[in-house]
Amino acid sequence: MTGSNKYLPLIKDIYKGYKHATNFSRAAGGCKVVHVSEGKVKLEFEVTEELTNPFGTLHGGCTSTLVDIATTTALLATPRQLPGVTVDLSVSCLSAAKLGETIILDAEVIKSGKSIAFTKAQLYKKSDSTPIATALHTKAFAGQKKSDA
Repeated sequence: MTGSNKYLPLIKDIYKGYKHATNFSRAAGGCKVVHVSEGKVKLEFEVTEELTNPFGTLHGGCTSTLVDIATTTALLATPRQLPGVTVDLSVSCLSAAKLGETIILDAEVIKSGKSIAFTKAQLYKKSDSTPIATALHTKAFAGQKKSDA
């Protein structure tokens, strides 16, 4: 595989695994991989009851978890394939995503250096592109080496 599909099998396999996760990663179990290219991942998911707060909208903590997972997989869709560890995660919630709505999450690596990477993410409604949240995520690579898996 070449070009934009080079990382697609890896990223799809990762998201298949989230369906069976027993930790926080299970929040991404309903995410569908829409597109992958180097340093970019586009996901689609429905706001289900498991992802909502008591008001029936996408929970802010869940939004942060999904951003963390998506930006990490965007880093895995690069030649170094290092996930990094979170140094800083900032999420701005712009509007509510209601139960049953379909959301698009775009995650992208802005810059990846030797020891630190900067990523960003945007969530918006599929129906009308209303912005839900925007995020910046900084990750460090201290001691990490590309796995052969």
